[in-house]
Amino acid sequence: MHPFTYAKAADMREALNAGWRGGRYLAGGTTLVDLMRETVERPGMLVDISALPLREVTVTERGGLRIGALVRMAEAAAHPKVRVLYPVISEALELSASAQLRNMATIGGNIMQRTRCTYFRDVTAACNKREPGSGCAALHGYNRSHAILGSSDDCVATHPSDVAVAFAALEATVHVLGPGRGTAYGLRRLPAAARQHPEPRTGPPQG
Repeated sequence: MHPFTYAKAADMREALNAGWRGGRYLAGGTTLVDLMRETVERPGMLVDISALPLREVTVTERGGLRIGALVRMAEAAAHPKVRVLYPVISEALELSASAQLRNMATIGGNIMQRTRCTYFRDVTAACNKREPGSGCAALHGYNRSHAILGSSDDCVATHPSDVAVAFAALEATVHVLGPGRGTAYGLRRLPAAARQHPEPRTGPPQG
């Protein structure tokens, strides 16, 4: 584990400011902490966003659902409105990881995981996702569970989130908050099924 500083954001403004100073966001930590332990990720600063008001599941005026980024995966899967209105979300979540991980991991962290494969975690192997330009060991190595469609000469990894597939099928919209002009916040709405989203300047919440 490499040295890092830790800060807990009290509100959105603190979280955004710390993130744009190079911090990596920490929610459940089920993915990021593992990657740090394996030296795949080496952030200089962790920004704990667990205190932000993003833990609600609410029904919208049009009968849809709004799921906060910090809602635990287990909480979302068990929520009665999720089960009734969109059972495919509950089913996808319950197929994800283990019960212990679902009790800690957040919805936001789960869908914002980095696309990766076994070689991403192996710092001795070539991986363009981990180190752009280094090559892709999976192309001619062990590649079970890798992409059949949509792959390239640079990467054959698939996104690790099961619930992201459900969100894409439901044509869900992801609300992303970032710095706007001056002191204003910038809110963007992105389709969950978008082929390519703008790369974040700092790392997204992990788990």
